[in-house]
Amino acid sequence: MPAIALSLGEIRNPHRWKLPVLLGALLCGLWIFNVFIPGKADVEQAIISITITNTSGSGFTLNLIAAPEKRVPSANNDDTRLEIEVRAQGSSTALYRQVVRTSSGGTFSGFTVSGLSAGTYDITAKGYSHLRKKKASITLSTGATIDFTSSGTDKLLSGDVNSSSGDNLVNGIDLTLIIGDLTGSTERYDLNRDSVVNGIDLTNAITNLTQTGDT
Repeated sequence: MPAIALSLGEIRNPHRWKLPVLLGALLCGLWIFNVFIPGKADVEQAIISITITNTSGSGFTLNLIAAPEKRVPSANNDDTRLEIEVRAQGSSTALYRQVVRTSSGGTFSGFTVSGLSAGTYDITAKGYSHLRKKKASITLSTGATIDFTSSGTDKLLSGDVNSSSGDNLVNGIDLTLIIGDLTGSTERYDLNRDSVVNGIDLTNAITNLTQTGDT
């Protein structure tokens, strides 16, 4: 192997060689990940599961609004697999959980919460490749609309792609998975939903690197 010589100026100015080192580390991580963690993410499903841990009430029906960030095109492109949890106030345990597929406008009408009575709860939403968002101490009753976008200004942050439901954190594992599918079309890694996984999706994930969702 040929020797690599660094001048005194290069040693004193590490920024000149920091990027190649970081890229090398990232590629090494990609190789390790592909060797030791097999398999790709699954394709989105319209309704995945329903979990009820409390059956003391008669239930109620809600309308939901939740929009993923940075979609291309930006109009009529907000559909996603959305995991909804209803919790007691201040708790991280789901009393009711259901996964649905929202419309292209980011809405879902007629979300039925079974086994609970109308009242005040925490409610969370987690997109297919997105961090969880929580609305705390919300009064839930039939016909109520829960808007996780705060009237369109608050989008679900993208980049959490590392398992079927994610780990609510954007980190190097997520970046590695996206890099591994560059030029592909896996829906989970296509963060901006333009039908191809490319540098824009990677950039969107890097923008949210180290971000965590609501607990």
